[in-house]
Amino acid sequence: MNYVIQKSDDVGVKTYSLVKLRVAVASGEVQLDCQARHNGKRMTVLEALKAASTCYECYECGKEINSLAAACPSCGAPLGAAQPSLGSTIATASSTLDFHVAREGTRFGPYTERAVRNYLADGRIRADDLCWRPGMDTWLPVSQVVQPPTP
Repeated sequence: MNYVIQKSDDVGVKTYSLVKLRVAVASGEVQLDCQARHNGKRMTVLEALKAASTCYECYECGKEINSLAAACPSCGAPLGAAQPSLGSTIATASSTLDFHVAREGTRFGPYTERAVRNYLADGRIRADDLCWRPGMDTWLPVSQVVQPPTP
């Protein structure tokens, strides 16, 4: 799932994967009212992100998966290996590998929530790093989503 984005103050365009587009929006690099093209359709970035809410991006190959599919049609990865696009803002505790962290546009993970808490406590993950997991609408600073474990 690639998105071609044209910023309002820029003549050129830049291509983003869905994950990198979320990071770019969360970091302020791309505004929600910027123009986007996806699968030949023109829309705003906000409209593109809303449309992505019924699709998944396969964690293994990056291809688009319909939310009703049991596995990726391209590589066969099970739905559990896919990451949902947008959804509700409420995230619940989990021991699955579904927690993604981004720093300066580079994505790391997936991790379990416990691992993220431990990495936050020992400094490998910073409080101002961005994080996302299924069930969240957008990338948020780690400090707004998890707290380090209590001693």
